[in-house]
Amino acid sequence: MIRIDINRLSDGQKLNSPVLDSRGRLLIGEGIPLNSQMVKHLKELGLQFIPIEVSGYEDINQLEVISRKVEMFMKKEANEIFKAARKTAMINPERIINAVDYVMNDMLAKGKTGIVVDDLRTNKDFIFDHLTRVCIYSGILGTALGLNDLRLRTLMITAYLHDVGLALIDDEDILSGSYVTDKPSYKIQEHPKLGRDLCARAGFPSIISRSLYQHHERIDGKGYPRGLLEKDITLYAKIISVVNVYDALTSPLPKRKPYLPNEALEFIMALSNSAFDKDILKVFLKKVVPYPPGTLVLLSDNQICVVKDCNNDLPLRPILKTYAYLDGGQVKYIDNPSTVDLKNNLNLTIVGQVDSAGKIIDYETSSISSNLENIDDEELKNDITKKISNKKIVRFKRSVKLIDKSKP
Repeated sequence: MIRIDINRLSDGQKLNSPVLDSRGRLLIGEGIPLNSQMVKHLKELGLQFIPIEVSGYEDINQLEVISRKVEMFMKKEANEIFKAARKTAMINPERIINAVDYVMNDMLAKGKTGIVVDDLRTNKDFIFDHLTRVCIYSGILGTALGLNDLRLRTLMITAYLHDVGLALIDDEDILSGSYVTDKPSYKIQEHPKLGRDLCARAGFPSIISRSLYQHHERIDGKGYPRGLLEKDITLYAKIISVVNVYDALTSPLPKRKPYLPNEALEFIMALSNSAFDKDILKVFLKKVVPYPPGTLVLLSDNQICVVKDCNNDLPLRPILKTYAYLDGGQVKYIDNPSTVDLKNNLNLTIVGQVDSAGKIIDYETSSISSNLENIDDEELKNDITKKISNKKIVRFKRSVKLIDKSKP
């Protein structure tokens, strides 16, 4: 499997995984040859990279944090919880606890886990995907931080419900995610309070209601709803704050494409002195997978490889499978791919992600620069700008094209 830029898809290529909506309904099946109408539909769903079957790379699979069955169950439950809250202004604690126990047990059974973006998330019914992913990501981060089972369960319940207050806001943009902006409206800023009150009425422990209420606070006191400082924010709220932003950035939304994982990380790191707890952020950076399996990357020695697997706690040193190499400005393909473990090859580094058109996906064309103006710390802003401008960028010559080997 290789992740292909959606703009490079062609007729006859086959999906490595099925595309499902948030209710688990099949949109396009696995292994079915794509046609132009299907590709158009995938673009309308807001997808950016598509996992495609490629001969010789059948051993590369998407990294599953939890099983697809459990994920679909969580999304359906989120839908039902949201609908019930809208209709009755109540939530069922037993149903929520059972759902969280189900996903927590599945996640812990997986053992090897990382925070990895799902390429096949659509821009439909954003909120149910978001509640599910923030719950899962928080569980991964909480486990890495050493929380015991009871505290991990408390964290994941809070994360699953963190935006449930949005159910009580009459706004057609809630389900689609169009409400996600840098400057939320006063109405949207009411959702932490509404969610806290829902949890209190349902009889959840006060630590859950309080942490949910604080998930938009910042350690510099510039968050909402109360502008709390770091010492007054709960550990659970600090964890959810980081993963909430990461998931929102990497999600396809009606008004923008998703950030690449490494773009989202750069954005979050830019706010490390103002918004997020440094100790939590340090662990978070070790658990995020910036180059998911199937990603094409260019190495410092001009090899083009496909990410095969990730190394736990070493996200920037994945296990790769060779694909091609640059020789005198020409791309030459490899007949017998071999494995390269960057953990054991310290002389090699990833220069950047490559799309199937033969272009490096770099920060100069990313959406990072447009968000630098929102950073208050001038010294930090200048430091990030300097790092980006000095970043080693390697480009293919215009005549060089990386031909997709999966095309007929």
